[in-house]
Amino acid sequence: MKLTIKQENFCNYYIECGNASEAYRRAFSCDKMKAETVNRKAVELMNHGKIAARVRELQDEMREKSAITKERILKELSCIAFADIRDFLSLEGGEVIFKDSGAWTEDMARAVESVKKTKDGIELKLNGKSWSISRICKMLGYDEPTVVDLRSSLLKVDTGLD
Repeated sequence: MKLTIKQENFCNYYIECGNASEAYRRAFSCDKMKAETVNRKAVELMNHGKIAARVRELQDEMREKSAITKERILKELSCIAFADIRDFLSLEGGEVIFKDSGAWTEDMARAVESVKKTKDGIELKLNGKSWSISRICKMLGYDEPTVVDLRSSLLKVDTGLD
């Protein structure tokens, strides 16, 4: 599959940044183009058979090198989505008592975005549950629209006109 240098650069930039318009701006001279033109040309390139095939090829190469699987991603997202704040702290007499981090499970640790000491005490921030659940639903196809065939569910009405 033969691509021009700019097309190959576009593919590599797309893999790097995940944004077709940004990849187009990096690969081609766009100083005098409107944003809408850049977006349109980027979409056209992404829809080009050879470009799409090369992007898939590069993605496959990255996937093989990284050893990151869908299952691993789902596991990570599940740790975030189903984390329970009560595993990390308890309320005792109106006081927040943090549990020792040495007792955290691997799943609990994956759910934590940050822990920091503030002037008011310790701040524990968990990763975003809503985003994680949304991403899991997309990966598993739960967001796909449900198709209902209304024709097959209509009752046959006897009009007596036979």
